[in-house]
Amino acid sequence: LLTQWKAIEADREDTDDEMVDANAVVRCLDGILDREVNKLAGQLLAENDRDASAPGFRKFFPEPPSEVIRLGLESEIERTKKLDTVAEEIGASKEVKVILKRIAGVRIKGDAAIKAREKVAERQGRVSLRISTWKDDANHARRSVESALETFASEQRLPRTYSDEFFPLRRSTKKDAEAAPSDAPPPK
Repeated sequence: LLTQWKAIEADREDTDDEMVDANAVVRCLDGILDREVNKLAGQLLAENDRDASAPGFRKFFPEPPSEVIRLGLESEIERTKKLDTVAEEIGASKEVKVILKRIAGVRIKGDAAIKAREKVAERQGRVSLRISTWKDDANHARRSVESALETFASEQRLPRTYSDEFFPLRRSTKKDAEAAPSDAPPPK
């Protein structure tokens, strides 16, 4: 069981590390996409005389650009797909098209990063199931050993607490303290 646990624990640590890395990649790409959306908003404002209510700006951003930027990567990817449609419909400037091309590149990387993170989450789930199975097996083994020790103690006329000597004391918890009977007299 200890050999199995070492392998399972190594897998758990590996998948936890992979998740930290996957989250970092997603967060980094989210920041890159946020900056590109901000650049697009700045370019559109420059092209529309700094007027956020101008149709050339409002078609791209009916909501404030900050609301798009605040979205998580997955939602922001979906939202920025609409920008390409608007650019085609209104005939966007060369500068806007360059920014939209960079946004499209980040979307591709973002989709890949999100899928990679989902795969890591699946592996974490499998490791979690292995941990649960191992705990069941370990508890069964412990109970079997305890039963054998109790049988031995009975046959050898040893004290009832004999088998307890082979197992670590259970740590007391707040629940145990609350459930234990108190020596204090009941409140009046």
